[in-house]
This record gives sequence, C-alpha cells and structure tokens, in this order.
Amino acid sequence: MPQPLQVYVVEDSQILQRLLISAITSAGADVAGCSGDAEEAIADIFALQPHVVVLDISLRSGSGFDILKALQEHTLVPGAIKLVLTNHAEYREVCSLLGADRFFDKSMETTEALALIRAMAAERRPSAQAARSSRAPPQV
Repeated sequence: MPQPLQVYVVEDSQILQRLLISAITSAGADVAGCSGDAEEAIADIFALQPHVVVLDISLRSGSGFDILKALQEHTLVPGAIKLVLTNHAEYREVCSLLGADRFFDKSMETTEALALIRAMAAERRPSAQAARSSRAPPQV
C-alpha cells in the first residue's frame, strides 16, 4: 500500500503556515514538516524526502530560490514536485529555471495549488490504486 502524499511547507508567516497545513491535511495529504527558514528547510527536505514541496520565495532567512537551487544541484530528493506559492509573478521564470514544477500566485491561485495537492493525494489512496489496477490490461 502506498504511503500517503507527504508535503513539506516552506512559509515564514506563522498564520499562512497554519492555514496551509490545515488545507493540505484537509486535502488528504500528510504534512511532513514545515519551516520559514531556507537552511532548515533544505536540511529537512533532504532528510524527510517529501513527495511535494510547497514554498514561498521570501523567507525569514534565505529564500525559496536557495531551496530550489539546492534541490536542483543535489538530486537527493528525486521526483519531488516543487510548487511555488508567492505574490511575486515576476519570479515565475527564475523559479522555472531553478526547477520549480508549478508556480502559483499566492494572492489569486492558492485554491488551484491546493486542488493539485488534493488530486495528487487522491492518486495515492488505496481506492485509486485499486481502480487503476482494475483498468490495467491483463498481463500475457
């Protein structure tokens, strides 16, 4: 049975951190950890190996760019999906170059980011796994 979707949250605002954790949990995913500091987040992400990293760019210490760069340089978290939530649309291209998989404007697209997490979490549920295997063609 697959492990529930593990999400790591990088957000320096305690209020937004709590809101994101609540929303991610409600979406059916587990929050593997969270931090508002780039160095701590990098260490945690490498140790915890989450499936998804949701990150802000502006942090207490360091930036989301530092995290994206570290993840890009060290393939210690293969396949981790990096979702950037920020209010700075001008960062979209830089984030993409640093390996972000998706970019969401925090002020307008948070619902879309959470819908994506909900869909990814649903894919990992046993009922979704069973439905996929029942549709699979028989092995010859």
